[in-house]
Amino acid sequence: MILILLFILPFLSLPIALFSSRMSYCFGIFFSSLNSILSVILMLGYASAGSFAIGNFSIMLKGLNVTFLLIISVVELLVYIFSLFYMPEDKKLAFFVGLTIASINSVLLSGNVILFLMFWESMTISGYLLIGFKDETKSYPPFVFISFGELSTIFLMVGFAGYYVSTGTLALGASLNNPYILMIIILGFAFKMGIVPLQMVEWLPIAHGNSPTPGSILFSAAMTTLALYGIVEFILTSVPYFVLGLILMIIGAFSLLFGSIFALSSENSKMLPAYSTVENSGAMIILAGLLSIWREMNDPIMVAFVMLGIFVYATAHAWAKSSIFILSSISDNNNLPTMRGSGLTPFGRVGAAISAISLMGLVPLGGGIGEWLLLESLFISSVSSNLVFAVVAIVSGAMAALGAGIAIPTFTKYFGFITKKHGNPESGHRISTPMKVSGAIMLSLTVLAPAYVYMYSYFIGTLKNVGGRTIFLSNLKGIIYPFLLYSPQKQGFFGLLSPPFDILFIVVAAAILSLLAKGKERKITVWNGGLGQTEEVNSFAYANTLRIILKKVYLSKEEREGTRYQERTFDIFWIIIIDLAKLYSRFSGKFGRFFMNGNINRYVQYIIIALFIVLVMVIL
Repeated sequence: MILILLFILPFLSLPIALFSSRMSYCFGIFFSSLNSILSVILMLGYASAGSFAIGNFSIMLKGLNVTFLLIISVVELLVYIFSLFYMPEDKKLAFFVGLTIASINSVLLSGNVILFLMFWESMTISGYLLIGFKDETKSYPPFVFISFGELSTIFLMVGFAGYYVSTGTLALGASLNNPYILMIIILGFAFKMGIVPLQMVEWLPIAHGNSPTPGSILFSAAMTTLALYGIVEFILTSVPYFVLGLILMIIGAFSLLFGSIFALSSENSKMLPAYSTVENSGAMIILAGLLSIWREMNDPIMVAFVMLGIFVYATAHAWAKSSIFILSSISDNNNLPTMRGSGLTPFGRVGAAISAISLMGLVPLGGGIGEWLLLESLFISSVSSNLVFAVVAIVSGAMAALGAGIAIPTFTKYFGFITKKHGNPESGHRISTPMKVSGAIMLSLTVLAPAYVYMYSYFIGTLKNVGGRTIFLSNLKGIIYPFLLYSPQKQGFFGLLSPPFDILFIVVAAAILSLLAKGKERKITVWNGGLGQTEEVNSFAYANTLRIILKKVYLSKEEREGTRYQERTFDIFWIIIIDLAKLYSRFSGKFGRFFMNGNINRYVQYIIIALFIVLVMVIL
């Protein structure tokens, strides 16, 4: 009964939105809060939801999707709270937001591949409508979104067909023993996350950057997390494959590095965090690859540790990215250097700062814990007896560390320019409340980090094909439980001091320093990234050095127009895709004129040949 209720509740917000958008958002706050509370209860083992099926209608809330329900429901909670302050009277927007969220939740609760694929496609279509819900919206961004969304659907459709042939069932959770089918399914999910080389064509930033802010949050924080759920679900329930894990690690490492490079150079307040999503998605794909490899190596403690990394990293990314996109709506102008937004309350600015620092991957915040779990997993893997695995782990670790380093100036620039005190103060007042809520949620992931680690570790022990339960909280050299988060090592423990301990130490040290030290004003000449000297570093200067060093990556060159010089950027991936599209268009035209030229005999021949090919494929 509870499961049916959880499935139906999101859809009830749709008719409510037709009458009152505010009531729809308030109802959304209610059921997303309910989902969050229920998922915590289920993870701690105080209740169980199970599954429900009538024919091909099969839903479930057990295993992996319980944790992802917590992560995604908090994102949805922030979307509904923010929407009350964003465009509270727009019924059309409220309807499309509700439809997208209902589709996302339905995918998460789906118990078989038919229902999963149906709602996955519904999610793509509702996202398309959400991007283009305004009459003045250009057709290009929603078209780009649905084009790449359909690419994901096509791969999933082919993969799920192979899944049914291989396992003989449509139900999720069957053991798949075909690595090629598994790879097709995983690619279908990964395409939704903007992996290399698809992130280079900017489809994800274009779609996310041109969506209303609630849509940007759902695309970057909820849909990518849902894609991660799909990847991990199939890795856990399928036969583990070493080579597949290596491929995922390589794909993830390149996505992480290139996503961080393009995020730093972005000057758009929505496209920058969208590129950051590509970076974070790459990190999570690396962890998924490690999960597959350590499962094959039959090390249950490392499997549990990597799973903890997936949960913590996904949680920190989804919640912080929701907050950052809320912050992006402080101004209608998306150009960082010229943004005019002000009026954030002090607590609102603190909330924004917490999320930005978390996305930099710095401890003691949640993003720092996730980054440590990623790098520590790679560090442990680098001393593996398998030489190939060790080399890939070292290279992936170096790229991950470099990407994490680039994220620091990226969000330093972002927070610094987007929260400047100028412009209309009303714009800041509009988002102050949502920023306080999102900041408090992110702070909970920091202050209560041992509680999250305990809950996730406890729940991981109940998952199928993971192994025994290991709680990654312990003592070391006199540090009192639970002030240490530790990782498994052959020679004892290696740990990270927990955020509560770090915060306590920082606060005490800062208080002593403020009492003993006297402030002195110092002025230095500003280095402007190789550009002309100014009183402060401008936005472009943050990435100017990187642009110069990585000319081959950015593919930029100077061009002259009369007496004026300008820089143009050529995206080789767009050029290739456009050339392929032109080639396909010419082929389609010739094919159509040859077979569909009004000659009934040619058309009948075409139908017979197509039918014969389909029959052969079915027989094989």
